[in-house]
Amino acid sequence: MRHYLGIAASILVTTAVAVASYSVNMKVSAERAAVTRLRIALVDETQRIRELQAELRTRAALPEMQRWNDVSLHMTAPQATQFLASPVQLAAFAARPDDGAAAGAPALRYAVTEAIPGAADPAPAAPVVPAPRALVKAAYAPPAEAPPPALPAADAPPPEVVEGQ
Repeated sequence: MRHYLGIAASILVTTAVAVASYSVNMKVSAERAAVTRLRIALVDETQRIRELQAELRTRAALPEMQRWNDVSLHMTAPQATQFLASPVQLAAFAARPDDGAAAGAPALRYAVTEAIPGAADPAPAAPVVPAPRALVKAAYAPPAEAPPPALPAADAPPPEVVEGQ
């Protein structure tokens, strides 16, 4: 009987040691995962700090770049008329049929024109007021598909090659 009590005690002690070891192992794994998350967050924050420093350097250089532009480059923002005949065409060009419009229905965009035709000019004594503008709807529909070009038949004679001209 004593022999069985010694075996039972050793099994009980071994089980207790195994459970305690497993518990310590789980705590160590949890701490290691937390340290890994902190390292990843640290790398992300370091990258964000570098991005903000680059943006700060860029913004600090903007006044100097503006002075260069004013003195020698003379660049301006692009206007719609540089590329198309009017802002209405630009609005129609920018419209995409996949913007939630129903299939087959043209998408609508709005553009501001330079002046309303027939609008009266302001009196010269009045303060300078910008010309009246009109809101214009521009519809965009995808172009109709053209049929593909016909290919020559398989039994058609080959084209003749003329040499010496």
